[in-house]
Formats: sequence, structure tokens, C-alpha cells
Amino acid sequence: MNSSDELYMRRVLELAELGRGKVEPNPMVGCVIVKEERIIGEGWHQKYGEAHAERNAVDQVQNQKDIIGSTVYVNLEPCSHYGKTPPCSNLLIQHQVKRVVVSNIDPNPLVDGGGIRRIREAGIKVDIGTLQKEGEKLNRLFFQQIVTTIRSSSVPH
Repeated sequence: MNSSDELYMRRVLELAELGRGKVEPNPMVGCVIVKEERIIGEGWHQKYGEAHAERNAVDQVQNQKDIIGSTVYVNLEPCSHYGKTPPCSNLLIQHQVKRVVVSNIDPNPLVDGGGIRRIREAGIKVDIGTLQKEGEKLNRLFFQQIVTTIRSSSVPH
């Protein structure tokens, strides 16, 4: 991790915070796309059931070809399953990003490392843990909810 990783991740966390009260029960997620030390796209999950942070950031990039070889910063692992939206991990692979920097792995059993695994299998470098504690604090209720759900579903009835 370098100082510019922390700088961009702080911006990601600021963006994620904009979703507070609008995305529950989903987590607050922000995304920043950087090419040649310049932010070319940013986004956040704005409303439950709508586009995720990665999609919103990608859509903001004026020249989509600029995304090739970029670094994507996101506070929560890109999703790897089809829900209300397609997997964000596929979106990043499709746009041929060079590197993905993540604060936290998504503990949701539908994701739980699957997005990172898929991205790495596509040959994209992934760094995990940048501002991890800050990311955990931001989404502590989401993390608690997932852990509680997992515990209650694994207890025999």
C-alpha cells in the first residue's frame, strides 16, 4: 500500500457515506477509477436495488477506453453474483482494469472472496486491506447483520 492508495481510498469512503440511509440493507460502497494519477470516474451505491458503485463510476468515465489499464478503488469487494444487478467483478474484467484496491472482503456468503477470486483469475492484480478499519467502521451494521444471519442459519432448528 502506498500513500496515493490511502488518498484515493479516503475519497472512496467519502463517496460511500453518501449512500447512508438509502441503500440498506446493502452496504455503503464507493468507487474511484484512477488512470495516470488522475481520477477519471467516481460513483457510489445511491439507492437500494439500483446500480452499484462500480457501475456508476464506470458510467461517469467520458472515454470508456480510458478504463483499460486503470486502477479501481472500492471499499467493499466487487460482487460476483447476479442479484438486482449483474456482477461488478465481471464489469471490471470486461473493462480490462489493471488493478483493484479493496478495503474489505464482502462477508455475504454470495460473495465472500468470489469477486476477488474472479478478478485475479482474469489476471488483474488485487490488493486488499487499504484503510480496512475505516471500511469496517463505515459498514459495521452491514457486517454485523451478515454475521448474525450466518450464525442463525447455521444453528440447527
